[in-house]
Amino acid sequence: MKIENMILPGKEEFDLREYRYIYIQSGNGKITKDNFVNIIASANSPLIPKKGGVLSENFIIITPDNKHFYGLSYSKDLIGWRQQIEKGIVILDLNIGEIKDGKYFSILNGEKYKLEDCQFERYNFYDETGNLIKSNTPVEKEKIL
Repeated sequence: MKIENMILPGKEEFDLREYRYIYIQSGNGKITKDNFVNIIASANSPLIPKKGGVLSENFIIITPDNKHFYGLSYSKDLIGWRQQIEKGIVILDLNIGEIKDGKYFSILNGEKYKLEDCQFERYNFYDETGNLIKSNTPVEKEKIL
C-alpha cells in the first residue's frame, strides 16, 4: 500500500488533540524519547493534566534559518498538557512553535514563517513495504501542503 499524501501534524485542528513543535538543540541532530520525557518531567511536581497523554509525532519542521522543531501532540486534558509542556519549555529554556491557520509556523519567541518556506522530515515510520525507517527522511512539500 503506497501513501501518496500525508497529513502535516497540526495543520488541521481537532477538538481533543493539539500539536506543538519543540526546538531542541542536539549535538548529533537526533531527537530521543528522553528529550520529550525531560520536558514533561521537569515540571512534574505535581503533574498538571488529569487525563490523556503525549505522543511524538515523528515529524520535523525545519525553518528557513535551519532550526529543527520536533513534533508532539497531546490529548484529552488539552489545557493541562499545554500548561505542563509550556512550564517544561520555560524550565529547560527551549522554544516551541505551532501551525497557525494551516499556513504559518509560529514560534513562541515571535518568529513566524510561511509553511511553504519550511522544509519537512519524518522519522521512525514504516515505508510502503513495511520496513521501519528510523533516519530523518525529507518529505516533499507537495505531499503535505
